[in-house]
Amino acid sequence: MARFALMAMCALGVVSAPASAQSSDSATADTYATVIGALTITKARDMDFGKIAGPAAGTVTMVPSLLAPTCTPSIGLLHYGKCQPAIFVGSGDPLQTVRIKLPAGDSIDLTGPGANMTVTEFVVDGDPTLANVGNGKGKGFVRYDILDPAGVFGFRVGGTLNVGANQTPGTYTGTFDVRLDYQ
Repeated sequence: MARFALMAMCALGVVSAPASAQSSDSATADTYATVIGALTITKARDMDFGKIAGPAAGTVTMVPSLLAPTCTPSIGLLHYGKCQPAIFVGSGDPLQTVRIKLPAGDSIDLTGPGANMTVTEFVVDGDPTLANVGNGKGKGFVRYDILDPAGVFGFRVGGTLNVGANQTPGTYTGTFDVRLDYQ
């Protein structure tokens, strides 16, 4: 019987031996997503450098200010008539940063009866509904914060018209794209 008791105690020892301790832990994280409204842009007015005369090659530089846009010819050129920057209006979410992308290569061609003229060195001037937060990494776009509580904004685009010597008289036209992206 003593042998049976010893075997029973050994068996109980095996059964009642503590199992190896296991540890577990967990943590949680919140998840967020913000859906922003569509970003829109509409052309309100075309760019017009007005009338240019003179035999010399030169430039007409358009500053697209809100109150009084100016077109300044270089020496040897005369400018008169319109000086109208391109005007765009748009809408987006208030306080979002919008990136205004200017024409690829910062240059467009104007074609007409003579040699092409080019518009270069594009400049953006935002309405008070936008706060300029600077250029992005690299050239070709400007960043603005949308300040208007309704998300409505406007901006103007000017540039420098490069006129050839003895440019053939006539009307020269071209188009350019402006793209908006949320930043």
